[in-house]
Formats: sequence, structure tokens, C-alpha cells
Amino acid sequence: MARGTGGRTSALSLPIDSTATSEFRAFRSRTPLFTVSAGRVLVTLTLPERLHAGDVEFARSLAEQAAAYAVEVERLYRSGRRPSGRTVGKGAA
Repeated sequence: MARGTGGRTSALSLPIDSTATSEFRAFRSRTPLFTVSAGRVLVTLTLPERLHAGDVEFARSLAEQAAAYAVEVERLYRSGRRPSGRTVGKGAA
């Protein structure tokens, strides 16, 4: 997971189950919203007032990582195995 150039880093781990939801909402005259809800936690991604290339890069990376997550969840489901442990980090096995 990429980090900023300095300062504090916060981490949030959301246990996902069948009640979790995600939603994308586009609006004609304001920033789009992407929301993930898990239990009593709601995370909403918004955009800054002025967009830059890095904002587009982040959105594309988010989509790619979400697609990879979906593939892995499907693989685990189809294999009948239960996920073991909670490993956090890019490329964790």
C-alpha cells in the first residue's frame, strides 16, 4: 500500500461480511461519491475541488485493486477453504 510523503499514517481495517455494502453515486454538478459500509463503519471517498492526474491514477488503482480483491474472494469461495488469519499488506499470501 502506497503512503504519502510524510506525516502520520492512519490505518482502518473493516471486517467484511454478507451485510457489507459498497455504492458509487455520480452527480451531474458535484463530486461523485464511493461508499463502503461495514457494520457500524461508513467510509466515503470524495474528490478535491480541483482534480489532478494523481486523482485519476488513484481512482484507476482503486478499481484495479478492487477487481483483484473480487477475484481472490471468488477463488477462496470456490475452493471451499476458509480464509486463515488476517494479513494486511500488498501481495500478502
